[in-house]
Amino acid sequence: MNLITQLQQARTEQFVALILDNEVTVGEFVTEPPLPWTRIVQQNGIFQVAEGYPHLLTVAQGRYEMKNWDEVSLSGIMRTLAQFGDAVDYVVIGNNAGQGLPVAQAVPQTLRAVQSAIIYASSLPEQTAYQQLGYRSFYRRRETAALLLTLAKAAGRPLALYFINSIQHNDLNYHDP
Repeated sequence: MNLITQLQQARTEQFVALILDNEVTVGEFVTEPPLPWTRIVQQNGIFQVAEGYPHLLTVAQGRYEMKNWDEVSLSGIMRTLAQFGDAVDYVVIGNNAGQGLPVAQAVPQTLRAVQSAIIYASSLPEQTAYQQLGYRSFYRRRETAALLLTLAKAAGRPLALYFINSIQHNDLNYHDP
């Protein structure tokens, strides 16, 4: 079963939030009680759920995720996002000093104004560029889990987080926050 079909099936019982961000930020999405967390990775050119997932996103799992240095293919992410349509309830894109702009361009236009948000750490100088792409929601990263929980409650389905790492890290460029 392909990823889009898996997500569509998950939506029948869960509020599916897709997060495209830096794995270093995963701790910002930890809640109490913990939420279901599914990592999506690219293997052999195809995005799929990573083996062994979902997990509950606890503090310990968040620390583990920070060192999951998935291979990142921006072109692969963009191709996959263009196919999402109604496969997810909400899309969250980490700005990461403007590195989220190409990812934001790949989200279907129909999802941008109402079913997507751009998240950031402390400021968003690129907000105008995102607005020109059709985005209307902007939140600090630490506010994101509460926002998604509110949306899931309104939809009457429990929240499930799906994550695609959008920044390539390795031993040479990783720093532990």
